[in-house]
Amino acid sequence: MAEENKEEAFWGIIIHGGAWAIPDDLVQEHLNGINKALENSFKLLENGENALEVVQTAVTILENEPCFDAGKGSFLNSIGQVELDAIIATIETNKIAPKIGSVAALQRIKNPIQVARSVLNQNSTILYVGEGAQLFAINNGFELCQVEELLVGRELERFNELKSQLNFQSKDAFAPPIVPPRGTVGAVAIDKNGTIAVAVSTGGTPKKPPGRVGDSPLWGAGAYIKKFKKTELKNGIVIGSAATGYGEDLIKNLITRSVCDHFQYNQQQGIQIATENAIKELEETVQGLGGVIAIGSNGFGLSFNTPRMAFGICTNQTKPIIGIEKTDLQNFLINSKTTF
Repeated sequence: MAEENKEEAFWGIIIHGGAWAIPDDLVQEHLNGINKALENSFKLLENGENALEVVQTAVTILENEPCFDAGKGSFLNSIGQVELDAIIATIETNKIAPKIGSVAALQRIKNPIQVARSVLNQNSTILYVGEGAQLFAINNGFELCQVEELLVGRELERFNELKSQLNFQSKDAFAPPIVPPRGTVGAVAIDKNGTIAVAVSTGGTPKKPPGRVGDSPLWGAGAYIKKFKKTELKNGIVIGSAATGYGEDLIKNLITRSVCDHFQYNQQQGIQIATENAIKELEETVQGLGGVIAIGSNGFGLSFNTPRMAFGICTNQTKPIIGIEKTDLQNFLINSKTTF
């Protein structure tokens, strides 16, 4: 946890590009994508932009980078479709309740995080799924794209093979080779006014059943924000968290809610320890694999139990860091003036 600077309120952004066994030949591509998103989003924060715009910008950039499993770069499900999930949320400075917008199993949209933002803006329904999500997108001015525009590499080759077959919609016609996963993307930011926001987007898992929804668009699993009342914590701290990993396990543990719970019950240990405890609990209860990032009004934290997780951090009190290994974070904490 970064201790709050008494002269200036803490603000910044933390980003992830997925927790998994990222191959050596994809490391630089992941780092480049994170760096691009971090630079652009932090510049917005510096200029006084609100946290909601900042996380939407960060995730939109990551959705457009083909190395990540979100937007372009997503996976085909077991019948050759691309179904996208996304969530965006905020708690305004003078509010307690969150504003949330979420979509799941959304097809033929390049940037699902932008559709989720439209859901949030309407401030009525929180989550649209499947055909309803697509209809909502169309009715709000989003253009449908071709499936091929969301695919890269082997997934695009597989789609072209399936498209030429008469039984394209049959599961029996779909026999993909083993492909390693790519990473869900997420961002959490707190702006100069103390407003916090979180955004997460994913293209799902390879060969998933049609209609399968993981943790990403679910409140408390893929994303969560908690504003503690002063009766709960002395300083009325607010924390936001985003997750990545094997969705079914993250849902069972409500992993992003878990981060906030661990902080509340062990607040003296800070946000970094809260993320570590949430991942430890994930391992102990369901043998789950994944990662979490978090930021709040007095610092940030991240933890993962997979071989690698691409991440980026930049705040008004620390130098920017782009990393992918556990040692990258450890070295940053050692060399930073920030205390945890």
